[in-house]
Amino acid sequence: SCIVQSPLHPPHPVSTNDHPHALSHALGPQHHAPSNSSSTRHRMPTVEYKPTKWAASMAGNARQKRVLPFDLPGQSNQGVSMRDLSNRGPNAPIAGAGDQIFAPLGVQKISLRIIWPGYQHVEWNRSIEVSTITRAGLAYQVASNFARFFEKSAYETPSSATHYLISPAGVRFEHLYLVSLTNTIDNVWQADVALDLR
Repeated sequence: SCIVQSPLHPPHPVSTNDHPHALSHALGPQHHAPSNSSSTRHRMPTVEYKPTKWAASMAGNARQKRVLPFDLPGQSNQGVSMRDLSNRGPNAPIAGAGDQIFAPLGVQKISLRIIWPGYQHVEWNRSIEVSTITRAGLAYQVASNFARFFEKSAYETPSSATHYLISPAGVRFEHLYLVSLTNTIDNVWQADVALDLR
């Protein structure tokens, strides 16, 4: 199976010890943990999408959340640079790049939501056709959406104090690493993002 069951991750340093069995099962025997983890890469807090009461009552049961991981070949739980994904497109060298991850599930489209701490007022909800999409193709779509979200949010004032200010002196697109996508509710998926501010 290419998609595993796991809760959303709280913010913490990215470690190669996080969910090793689930990730190795998801990516196959060719996926091995690296000898060194990144000490400068830290997981973003996830602001989970909360639909209205009516929408929540109509939404599917997502108490056990499906998680789709992204990594470079030979690494585990380190994520992939969104800048590299955006530049290299669906040909980016990621583990399981050619996997048609949604084909076995019969899913046609998913809704990608981006909710950034302090920028909850910046609405970002995009439909992605996934019936035949590959893991690398999906990673490229997610990275492209984050690039456009950052372009839009650069002109926005945060609605609350945030440690994740989007600005040339704060968090920039090139700092982002895509670690996984989580099916938070119904057909809504949200990215688990790590930051490397080096």
